[in-house]
Amino acid sequence: MQFRALAAFCAAVLVVSGQAFAAERTLRVATSVPHNHYLTKVIKEFADNVSKRTNGEIAFEYYDSGSLVSDQHMDEAVANGTIDIGIASASILAGTVPALNVFAVPFFFDTREKLDRAVLPGAPIRTMLDNRINETGSRALFWIPYGFITMITRDREVHTPDDMIGLKIRTFGSTVSQFVEAVGASPVVTSGGEQFLALQRGIVDGGLTGWPSVAERRLFEVSKYVIATDHMYETHFALMSQKTLDDMPTELRTIFSEEAAKLELVLMDRIFDATKQTRDVLSAKMQIVDLSPEEVAAWKAKTAPVAEDFYQNGNALARSVFEEAQKLQ
Repeated sequence: MQFRALAAFCAAVLVVSGQAFAAERTLRVATSVPHNHYLTKVIKEFADNVSKRTNGEIAFEYYDSGSLVSDQHMDEAVANGTIDIGIASASILAGTVPALNVFAVPFFFDTREKLDRAVLPGAPIRTMLDNRINETGSRALFWIPYGFITMITRDREVHTPDDMIGLKIRTFGSTVSQFVEAVGASPVVTSGGEQFLALQRGIVDGGLTGWPSVAERRLFEVSKYVIATDHMYETHFALMSQKTLDDMPTELRTIFSEEAAKLELVLMDRIFDATKQTRDVLSAKMQIVDLSPEEVAAWKAKTAPVAEDFYQNGNALARSVFEEAQKLQ
């Protein structure tokens, strides 16, 4: 009897100890890209840092590759609490915050200097956009630079806008599509996960995407050329449900904020380094077409109406952001 009582006591101690060290809350994290993609790696790094700071009090479940939420619905899923944290692109979030399309205005953010003056914390453009995002039911914990957007084509070498006439090009937003239309091509809006099949099956002749995606989605297997237009900048956001944040004690919210700020400090350098490395990798698998200054000038001239349309048809915030962006030119 004494043995049984001791065994029962020990079992109870183990249960209580296990509960004491178990995570008090598990947050759902969703991305639309594969587990080995730059964006998924970044949010996992952030989550790992938070878990360490909280001694495991906060744990995370990951749903990558759009397994829970597609990129087209990521911001909505965060705002309504379907997920706690989601990685959403500026082009997708622009459906709710149209001013974010300023980053798709051709050649407005085509240098590192312009980007630093626009998107680093405290910059006027960044502050205005953060304030608006934080009114949507989500909070932008931190911005995740995704670098310049480039173009890939299945089998046509492109140098000038005239080379684009008649092509079907994968796009991912309204202003991005206007860029394609301005050069005589037809935009085909598809999610990031559909790019490979769209190229493979000839649904599109090419596509606009970030440099990391060309390698990580293995688009080099279904396209021959990279046209280094680098005409727009894409950023993503680590969005967190405002309700999830509000349910946390102040100490935890502070940890999330501090870890977000520390990680964002290194991400711009990291994406520029990653882009360079990606170019090196792709140069052995594809033909990279670097445009001459004269060719870039032709692209700028042909796509200039996109900027005018953004300003003329934008809301008050879009116009304010555009005016700040003009100061950077």
